[in-house]
Amino acid sequence: MDPFFFSAIRQTSAGILLLFGMWIFGRLDRITWSQFLLQSLAGILMITLGNGLVAYAEVNIPSSMAAVICATMPVWVSLVNIFSPGTIRLTLAGYGAILLGIFGIVWLFSDSIGDFGNVKYLSGALITLLATFAWIGGSYIMRRGARKTDPFINTGIQMFTGGIGLFVISFFLGEDQHFSASFNGWFALVYLTLFGSLVAMAAYSYTLKHLPMPVVSIYAYINPVVAIILGWIFLGETMTPRVLGACLVILVSVILLNLPGAKKPQVAIENIN
Repeated sequence: MDPFFFSAIRQTSAGILLLFGMWIFGRLDRITWSQFLLQSLAGILMITLGNGLVAYAEVNIPSSMAAVICATMPVWVSLVNIFSPGTIRLTLAGYGAILLGIFGIVWLFSDSIGDFGNVKYLSGALITLLATFAWIGGSYIMRRGARKTDPFINTGIQMFTGGIGLFVISFFLGEDQHFSASFNGWFALVYLTLFGSLVAMAAYSYTLKHLPMPVVSIYAYINPVVAIILGWIFLGETMTPRVLGACLVILVSVILLNLPGAKKPQVAIENIN
């Protein structure tokens, strides 16, 4: 199956499953129109544009470089928080931890940096950066709408509407709309629907409701590290000293960002505002 059509089936299926589960537990009747519209907008930004644009950009850039660009998300989130009243902001140590993580990501994929001279490569990188901004915007909308609503219902709405948006993109790109897959394709679809979409997005939404955005956003640092470690364990990919060192730098940055000294006390922020 073509990528956007495959992603659309995966996301809408996960959204329907989650909303059906909420209906079984008698919690679906709590949805209001304002909640539906707000979370639909978040779903279009995060899933249709965030995931969709990355998939489109990876026609011209490797997934490793896409991961590098997406991993800059904590930097943009922290910059947004500087100008956002009432948000939890970072100390100099916190910003240092973010810069350390960026250094680790660049070091991890330093072999691909020279390709930015290629026009197609550069356009793919800019599209991926745009997708990152769309994901950040959707995350802030999700966080704002999650204060008095169920995060799991919100996630179901986001995946369903975001998946519908992917169907629209698939149609306009002229992708093959026929559903056909091998056993491996079916396995991948079921696995990604249940774990890559339903579990991962529900966990992200729940975490976003209970933790500050700069802390939640550091998951972007972990993604490429996990991918490399799994490739080394299960696919026999090479683990060089450079890769190992970069992974350790990234993990140290995540640990430092979660220490108490990386965030300003909430009381101090409230006094300033």
